[in-house]
Amino acid sequence: MENPYTDFVGKVWEQFPQLAQLHNLENTTLPMCNLDQFVESTYHNFIAKRKPLYYLSKLIENYAQENYRPLLASFETIARFKFVERRYSKIIHQIPKIWIIGAFEKTHFYLPSKIDVFNCRNTEMANIWSVITRGPNGPFGLISEEFEDGKFRGFFTTNPDVCRCALKIMGKTLGTKFDI
Repeated sequence: MENPYTDFVGKVWEQFPQLAQLHNLENTTLPMCNLDQFVESTYHNFIAKRKPLYYLSKLIENYAQENYRPLLASFETIARFKFVERRYSKIIHQIPKIWIIGAFEKTHFYLPSKIDVFNCRNTEMANIWSVITRGPNGPFGLISEEFEDGKFRGFFTTNPDVCRCALKIMGKTLGTKFDI
């Protein structure tokens, strides 16, 4: 199967040929189900607008909060992060660490010290929406890219190797290491 993704998500996907066997071309929606149902499926590809992605993101964030797990989240713009900034400032007291990635230019944030912010402007990560945390078997989460204004394609996975690969590529791009 030809790689359905570009840039960052494409790099992650091509490292795992077995994802092509799980990839469902008919899957054009992101269901509004609970996190356990996503975890049961182990892999779910999608094309989605912001609302279902926001819903899945909150499920992952809630898991991190309920289980005291680190969280990585990426945002395409400062406005997208500003939408959740207050919530992140509150949940950081219930999780060990948050890494925020976004195309933020030279914006300065006044956030708790357990929140690290990375600027991905002018990188292949500038159009990425990802939310990753650590589960019982390692990192899991959603990895997607904006391919049209307000439309995203990507996948949710519980495969820790896929998530570690994504974290490694992100870290290499940003000159850091994400320990999730």
